[in-house]
Amino acid sequence: MRKGPTARFANGVVSAIIVVFFIVHAFVGSFVTIAGVVVSAWAVWVGVVLIGVHVALSIVTSKQQLTDVERPPSPRKKRHLALKWVTGGALAAIACAHIVMMRVWGPWFLPSRIVGALVIVALAVALAVHMCVGSRSLLKDLEIDRRFKTAFRVVVCACAAIVSVMALVSACA
Repeated sequence: MRKGPTARFANGVVSAIIVVFFIVHAFVGSFVTIAGVVVSAWAVWVGVVLIGVHVALSIVTSKQQLTDVERPPSPRKKRHLALKWVTGGALAAIACAHIVMMRVWGPWFLPSRIVGALVIVALAVALAVHMCVGSRSLLKDLEIDRRFKTAFRVVVCACAAIVSVMALVSACA
């Protein structure tokens, strides 16, 4: 039974909201060039704020894990934590490239639409990898049975594949 809200639980909730945000943003964004749908800037900034909260909470939970004297982390847990940070950093770098491309050139004026689509594919893959690496932790933080880990990973990878196909189709439209 939970003693009250913890940083891990809060980070799990924020992470789940970010997952939904990214999926909705990716599908709506894919329709920008296919159907001329416009994404509101305020919605994107909500996502940016959520990501900032996730990073801050991740710093807190990582520090808690690394300095836990009752249950010190094993070398395996330390490697896994490092892998989460590396995949998150890669995701952040690709997201920054995506943001710069969309703000500087816009979806219709990219020097090469296929380059924009490939950045989106890289972003979808990086997000899927980051979510697959952190899937067990996320399910534990949200107190969801960890037997759903494989199903969660399949859904994440399927969404990444669909977004990737939509991005490539929109680049050719």
